[in-house]
Amino acid sequence: MVKRILQSTALTATFVGILALSSCDSAQRTVYLKDAEAAQTYGVKYDSGLVIQKGDKLGITVSSLRNPELALPFNAKSLTAGGKTLSTLPTPSLPEGVNEPKSPDAQLSYLVDTNGNIQFPVLGSIQVQGMTLDQVSEIIRTRLVAEKYLVDAHVVTKFDNLRVMLLGAFMALTSFNTNATSLTDRGSFHLDNPQTNILELISRVGGLSEQADFERVSVIRRVGNQYAYYRLNMLSKDIFDSPAFYLQQNDIVYAEYKYQKKDDEAKLLSTITYVTSALSTLVTAMALVTILKK
Repeated sequence: MVKRILQSTALTATFVGILALSSCDSAQRTVYLKDAEAAQTYGVKYDSGLVIQKGDKLGITVSSLRNPELALPFNAKSLTAGGKTLSTLPTPSLPEGVNEPKSPDAQLSYLVDTNGNIQFPVLGSIQVQGMTLDQVSEIIRTRLVAEKYLVDAHVVTKFDNLRVMLLGAFMALTSFNTNATSLTDRGSFHLDNPQTNILELISRVGGLSEQADFERVSVIRRVGNQYAYYRLNMLSKDIFDSPAFYLQQNDIVYAEYKYQKKDDEAKLLSTITYVTSALSTLVTAMALVTILKK
């Protein structure tokens, strides 16, 4: 009898070990785009590019090869020391040797106001809402040349607050030992490329955690005064056809947890552990009874 109980206990313990290992292994074997075929090309259905929205912050740099000093009034940057000033706002010159303090905000941004305008030095109010970065650069360049401020103006425009918000089962949110240096605030990830897609984002934040439901990654996007909700299955090539494949500023990306599956597994393991513990106690008791009878 004791021998049979010992065998049952050993089998149960073995089963628990195999179940635990298989659970870990299943998470490691998760394959993105598992229905995609090798050597096949997949076009992206929605690739309109980012356009400027109300509340965006733009960094705009104006330069000139022929007359670099004439470009100074059109650049909103802090002053530097000892005659090495790069550029300044169009304000009265400071006395020699007087400097503006340096700070992370030294490069000022142009805020797109509620009317979709920015206030640009010398040129005044410029409508930018709905435009691309290149279009804004071209409008400013054209005006600078047409109004004879600069004959060879070169303008570069970029986003200064291009970011998305992360929620749910991302490795960068579940682990403090992340290499995702752009995650400056928990949940806020700053993008340095306006053409960042969902796969690049997941890669840069360390991937999805093993508790994530890879078939239920959602993107919530503001469209005017409403919000659009997109569901992405990271295991399918269908993500290339989603409007949310390329991210936009202020998108909320939510990776859902496998709540039900995780709870079921936890309950199963808890039950097996309880049964194993009870069997072990019974075996110990039987062994003691046998010893005492002798």
